[in-house]
Amino acid sequence: MPESITIISNEFSAPIENSRYFLSRLVKSWKQQGIEIHETAGCDYIPAELAFLHIDTTVVADEYLELGKQYPIAINGRVKDILKTSFSQYLLKRDDDYQGPVIVKTNANYGGVNEFIIATETGQSTWYDPDIERPWRKREIIESLNYPIFDKLSDVPTGVWKNGRLIVEKFLPERLENGDYRVCIYAFFGEQEFAAWLSSPKPVVKSAVATDMGLIDEIPQSIREIRKASGFDYGKFDYTEVNGQVILYDMNKTPAIGSQILDLLSARKLEQFANEIHRFN
Repeated sequence: MPESITIISNEFSAPIENSRYFLSRLVKSWKQQGIEIHETAGCDYIPAELAFLHIDTTVVADEYLELGKQYPIAINGRVKDILKTSFSQYLLKRDDDYQGPVIVKTNANYGGVNEFIIATETGQSTWYDPDIERPWRKREIIESLNYPIFDKLSDVPTGVWKNGRLIVEKFLPERLENGDYRVCIYAFFGEQEFAAWLSSPKPVVKSAVATDMGLIDEIPQSIREIRKASGFDYGKFDYTEVNGQVILYDMNKTPAIGSQILDLLSARKLEQFANEIHRFN
């Protein structure tokens, strides 16, 4: 059992305690167990038996990965980035021969919002109202609930292809009999895991727009294999199952899991997630 944990965050992150992050629930349990919790706001070394990298940016700067190496154990110390160009198997180029619907996203996680906030606070970008539409070649963020979907590749605006912050993917949704869209989430920490499904009439399904949800009894082995290959100790993946194939949509190393989903879990299951920290020794 570790007696102390240092959570490595950057200077732009809000404190973990009482935050929207799932880690907040784990920290609360760890403190109740008497574990001393420290949190960085940058690359300061704070001695502890274990480090937990919780950098809420799409790419983790090398200095944070190096900081993690100074600890005997570093949770997610091998996860460099969650860029869609790093993991997506469904990326498209402008001249690809693909006839199905497509979706435009930011290469960065969460619509590029966190990167945009940091860029504006450090003077690397100028703030603009996200509700004011910009030319596609200049867009830095897209609200993730409103990623645009086009019937075919040729409908994608020219400016999208000129913007290195954006990617185009095949849109491969899972549909229910009533026409609603369904997405699954796979959350894990060490050997603990659970999966849940959410459905909505909206094509981009998130907790905020879900009209129904439930737990999944059987987690696809292929999503476990993706996790193993990517080096994650902790996180959440979003996926669908289409014609028996698992389609990975998103990876997240600093997940916020909606209270509606957490309410589906037993108190015992949440306790097991927190106690998984004792396996890292």
